[in-house]
Amino acid sequence: MKNQEDKHEHLQVKKSVPYSEKRINNLEDLALLIQAMDQDEGVRIHGDIQRFKGGGFIFITKPDDRYCLNIVDRIYDSTTNTSAVGGNDEWIYFHNFEKVWERLKNLILNPLEAYAY
Repeated sequence: MKNQEDKHEHLQVKKSVPYSEKRINNLEDLALLIQAMDQDEGVRIHGDIQRFKGGGFIFITKPDDRYCLNIVDRIYDSTTNTSAVGGNDEWIYFHNFEKVWERLKNLILNPLEAYAY
C-alpha cells in the first residue's frame, strides 16, 4: 500500500470550484443574455407564478437549437434566509427567442431577481 501512495504523491488533486452567478439587473440585459445563450450557460429567475410554491424558480437553458424553460417550486428556508429548488417540475420548449420571451415576461417577479450562470 505504501508503494502505491508513494507513486501518486506527485499528483495534485484540484478541488472543484463552485459555479459562479452574475446578477442580472434589468429586462434588457436579461433579453440580451437569453438571445446570446450558449449550451453551457443558463439563467435562474424568481417567478411570480401562483401554482408554484414561492412563485417558483424559472430556469432557462438552450441545450440545443431550442430554448428550455424549467419551472419548479421555490422553497424558502427562514433559518438560512435562502431559497431552494422544490418539486412540481414543468418543462416548456420554444424554437425561437421571440416565443420564449413572450411567455417569460408574464412569469417574472417584479422587481426582477435573476442570475446568469
